[in-house]
Amino acid sequence: MRMVKSSQLYVRRAAASCSVCGAPAVVRISYARLDLCTLHFREFVERKIARILKKTGLSRARRVIVAVSGGKDSAAMLYALASMLKKDNVELIGVHINLGLGEYSEESMKKAHELCHRVGIPCIIVELEKVLGVTVPELAKRARRPTCSVCGLVKRYILNAVAVEADADYVATGHTADDIIAYTLKEFMFQNMDGVSKLAPSTSTVKGLAVGRVRPLYEVTERESLLYSLINGIPFHHSECPYRPRAPIEQRIKEFVNKLEEEHPGIKITYIRRLERNMGMYHSWGRESSYGRCKHCGLASSGVVCGFCRLTEKVTGKPLGEKVRAWIRGVLASLRAEESLMEVRGS
Repeated sequence: MRMVKSSQLYVRRAAASCSVCGAPAVVRISYARLDLCTLHFREFVERKIARILKKTGLSRARRVIVAVSGGKDSAAMLYALASMLKKDNVELIGVHINLGLGEYSEESMKKAHELCHRVGIPCIIVELEKVLGVTVPELAKRARRPTCSVCGLVKRYILNAVAVEADADYVATGHTADDIIAYTLKEFMFQNMDGVSKLAPSTSTVKGLAVGRVRPLYEVTERESLLYSLINGIPFHHSECPYRPRAPIEQRIKEFVNKLEEEHPGIKITYIRRLERNMGMYHSWGRESSYGRCKHCGLASSGVVCGFCRLTEKVTGKPLGEKVRAWIRGVLASLRAEESLMEVRGS
């Protein structure tokens, strides 16, 4: 039986038969000892997602903000959620943040908008240069901080701000099993147990301050996410971020764990499920997370001023958290007005 290696994804030739229905298989899931056709591979991935939706209560939510980066993982997540939650009448709102990374950001924004339109949900596009008057690279340069650090802070703040203003139940992110494994192993190496405890399938909401995160792809690997996107014809941006470090710790951990998975199939899914089962232990070891309210923008902060307002005040001379919240309120008001107009026309 011939195997073809493409983009680090092992895809079976038609000579293999699906373990479920006997149709030509497209993929071998070694740890599950399954050969699957496109239909049953899609069901295999969606069963994993359904387990997380049930465990986190996402299928009972009223409104969910979906972080759409334009890449394969968030694209696979949004496509699956739009299909799986339709019957539950969960309102999904896509949010894409244009970080100002040149052509990379422009192409990512285009793919995010295209996918939201395809699955029939509104897409809020936050262009930092228009909203803040500055891009992430400029923020990082002026603040003399690593670009990735500033990028993460800005994205977390804006996603939370949109969710708070929209009165959402969750923010859904496209973190895969590979991401969770890499992040938790890194945090464990630095003995940051509180960091591990924040990487559960979902986190809690602090009313009016911070909206809980949910990670629907918690048990889905990057390879599975890629194939799911390809077989469903989901639009996504293929390129890597131009500011990605040459050898980040997380990437080296992923490479090591991928090697282990080749030699010991199933080690990833075993790790991720036992991590989830033992998450309470990491909560008890880590420090208790407590939130105050930022004096400038009113959102969650571990101190008097949140990280976003500190950063923007240092760079621009003004804390810009409240400006971002006001902009978001305006966008949401326009969105609701358009929806009301469409309902009137429909009646």
